[in-house]
Amino acid sequence: MITIEDALRIALEAHDGQKDLDENPVILHPMTVALAGRNREEQVAGLLHDVVEDTAFTFDDLLQRGVDESIVDALRLLTHTKDMTYEEYVNRIATSGNDIAIHVKYNDLCHNLKRGRAGGHTRLVEKHEKALAVIEPLIN
Repeated sequence: MITIEDALRIALEAHDGQKDLDENPVILHPMTVALAGRNREEQVAGLLHDVVEDTAFTFDDLLQRGVDESIVDALRLLTHTKDMTYEEYVNRIATSGNDIAIHVKYNDLCHNLKRGRAGGHTRLVEKHEKALAVIEPLIN
């Protein structure tokens, strides 16, 4: 079972040197998403939710580093691949029944909306508002 500290080390390594649209260190986003998690699984998944999508890490790498299979399953859902639209991706999470993925995506969208509004990223805000309308009713 991976610890939150181990997940943070992986996320720091994976996102080392990356900057977001506003030139902030990328690691601040997964840390914020993780802090919104209700339990260890959501916090670990929050830290790692962009690792496979945005870095050279693979799901096998995460498994080899000790990430729980249940968390990797959630990360598979949370990773947006080029073979599906953003709407399909969000709907896949929403219909998955995977509580970890649904809650992490909710936390991710809330932070993305806050950052998007603060940075004046209108198109991203619209995209994330639509996604939140799908995910938010599933939050208990």
